[in-house]
Amino acid sequence: MNKVISRSEATGLELELVRDFDAPPEMVFEAWTNAEALRAWMGPEGRTCPNAEIHPVVEGAYSIPMESADGQVDTVVGHYTRIEPPHFLAFSWSWIQEDGSIGHPMHVSLEFERLEGNRTRMTMLHINLMDEISRDNHSDGWAGCFNGLERFLK
Repeated sequence: MNKVISRSEATGLELELVRDFDAPPEMVFEAWTNAEALRAWMGPEGRTCPNAEIHPVVEGAYSIPMESADGQVDTVVGHYTRIEPPHFLAFSWSWIQEDGSIGHPMHVSLEFERLEGNRTRMTMLHINLMDEISRDNHSDGWAGCFNGLERFLK
């Protein structure tokens, strides 16, 4: 199952993505919180993250540089705000700007629901997106990431 829902509310633009995986919640959660695993799948189509660094504890920081084949690097940074293995994970999300400053603050939460057959339904809510272009770019980027996660879990 793949589902994309976006809506605008008083708090700003949000993006909700739902994806089912043929793996148990423990395995999907681990793919998000184990640095080696994350490096293997994270990144939109055509991007890799071999230098991603994460410290998955509440208030622990992460830095995920996403590199294209031509060497362009875009880095997202943040910190973990809630961790409840294997059911819930949440973190702040901001892109490093060209001048080195931290960009617009966003937040991502992930829920992992066990489905029949030891499968997982992952629901992502990405909030406080700056504008519709950012929402659409993140929707495309996350779709590519989830394709990578699906390949990794096989």
